[in-house]
Amino acid sequence: MFEFVRKHNKILQVVLFLLIFPSFVLFGIQGYNHFSGDANLAAKVDGVPITLQQLDQAQRQQVARLQQTMGPNADAQSLDTPQLRMRTLDSLVREVLLQVAVGKQRLQVGDAQLQQAILQIPQIAALRTKTGAFDVAAYRRLIEEQGMTTAQFEASVREQLLQQQALGGIGDTAIGSSAVARQLLQWRQQTRTVRIAPFDASTFEQGIDPDDAQLQAYYKQHQDEFRVPAKATVQYVVFGLDDLRNGVQITPQQEQAYYDAHKGEFYLPEQRRASHILIALPPKPTPAQVAAAKARADAIAAQVRKDPADFAALARKDSQDPGTAAQGGDLGWFTPDAMVKPVAQAVFALSKVGEIAGPVRSQYGFHVIELTGIHPAQHKTLAQAKAQIDAALRDQEARKRYGRLSEKFSSMVYENSRNFDKVAQELHLNVHTADDVTSQPQEGDPKFDPLASPAFLQALFGKVSLRDRRNIAAVTVAPSTLASGRIVSLQPATSLSFAQARDRVRKLLVQQLAAQRAEKAGEQALAQARAGKAQPKWGPPQQLSLAKSAASPVAQQVLDAVFRANADKLPQLLGVKLPGQGYALVSVDAVSQVKPNGGELQIQQGTLDQILGEAYVQAYIDSLKQQYGVKILYNPNKQAG
Repeated sequence: MFEFVRKHNKILQVVLFLLIFPSFVLFGIQGYNHFSGDANLAAKVDGVPITLQQLDQAQRQQVARLQQTMGPNADAQSLDTPQLRMRTLDSLVREVLLQVAVGKQRLQVGDAQLQQAILQIPQIAALRTKTGAFDVAAYRRLIEEQGMTTAQFEASVREQLLQQQALGGIGDTAIGSSAVARQLLQWRQQTRTVRIAPFDASTFEQGIDPDDAQLQAYYKQHQDEFRVPAKATVQYVVFGLDDLRNGVQITPQQEQAYYDAHKGEFYLPEQRRASHILIALPPKPTPAQVAAAKARADAIAAQVRKDPADFAALARKDSQDPGTAAQGGDLGWFTPDAMVKPVAQAVFALSKVGEIAGPVRSQYGFHVIELTGIHPAQHKTLAQAKAQIDAALRDQEARKRYGRLSEKFSSMVYENSRNFDKVAQELHLNVHTADDVTSQPQEGDPKFDPLASPAFLQALFGKVSLRDRRNIAAVTVAPSTLASGRIVSLQPATSLSFAQARDRVRKLLVQQLAAQRAEKAGEQALAQARAGKAQPKWGPPQQLSLAKSAASPVAQQVLDAVFRANADKLPQLLGVKLPGQGYALVSVDAVSQVKPNGGELQIQQGTLDQILGEAYVQAYIDSLKQQYGVKILYNPNKQAG
């Protein structure tokens, strides 16, 4: 029904520069050369070492990204596989190869080129003032919000530009076949009509009663399912903007200067309060509907003008705005630009409280309006704006300090790695202690509680931390927030005894046996259906599309099988195993094609070009490996042992 749009006075966007900075900002090529010996190395690229510590750090970040994608219940240890570590190492090798190529080819990025690239970043380009001047102070604040100094940021952008030069635009030359792009798009957009006969495992559980020997055997074969994770008592410190804000002292002179420079921020435009009675119209009303609604609104307007005291009662009785009718039609306080235009114009044209306007027509219908309050425009005094000014000044100063002091925090937790006494004293931080901490993130905001951060816990329960019980390297747990922790004591992971796990063992085994029954019944039904002997109990027809797979109600295994099926001869009968859930019979009955439009083809062509471009880049990287030499020293099986 009736809705009005309130506009926010200020919109603050915190920009994540993850797309701007690849992981090479973790280490520069200069930082490799102080390591010696191969025992601590994961790989060498043209003699440049990649250490196991660098691999561990990159792997922690990769696992943390996967956890954030998959949700807080994702198990970090199950994600940290040897295969993923090798892919992470391959990424590091690629980055060092490009750095080596930059050095060998003597590539350079001038200051003017760097400045131009930075100004093309949309969030930074937006920092120009109305006069066209660049707001340097805002630029510094934006970078500091990412936990970096401007020098660090500019160095990372320069590094990225150099690597782009080393690639030489190889990927940009890829042009895929338009015919292939069209075929891919048609396949993705086609709709397949199916019927499904489910064989749910839960319906086959009745009568399954495993004996003790079966339970014991299942328990022995699935020991990992009955492990209790390691628990630790940990200490940690958190360093962020809030800690710095609290330590900033503001003088009256600073407050006055800020007030004088930002007077526009303290202007309060006129606000008015009003109530309305809405007689609604449909989106495309007929002339008869408009005339009827207008007549009814005219009658209500005449009644409230005769007796304004009845306005709230009439609104509750007659208004067709469900959002305000129960409140007597109250619209609250608003400025002219925060209300539907015809209503705002009518309200701000009234001169005193109690006056009636209308009927006024808007896109929602006809409004009868009563003015119920006026707040004149005004400027806040310095005293009225003091809290707002102090908060802004503290924030400004905290962001200036953060870039410098965040480096100090990182150094101190590393150099004084047995406790947090020195960093806590110097930076005025609290040392927190927590018991029964596991590698699974807790509920909460990582900005205030790093135990809710997958990246923090991945580092805390990493092999080096568990072995040495020293402070972990500072981890970014939220924008402009670092944390470090150490394990004080550890209760190792244990396994539940058979007696302790018996009930759970039985439940899991019953589910497994029921799934096997469901699968067997489904396979028998498929054979009978294909032989024409009997048909299963099919569900209603459904239309499936790969383009809408995210919203599909069917299991991914079913969707995959349906679109792998040969559509030349229909219907097609399929049997699909659903691990742990049972089985599904699927009948693919029809296929309908959609003719793609030009815009969709263009997007698909771009996707195909991108895939080919990535293949070209990979081929170039492979050639660099041959040219400069890559020696992989990391053995995931040996390291895991």
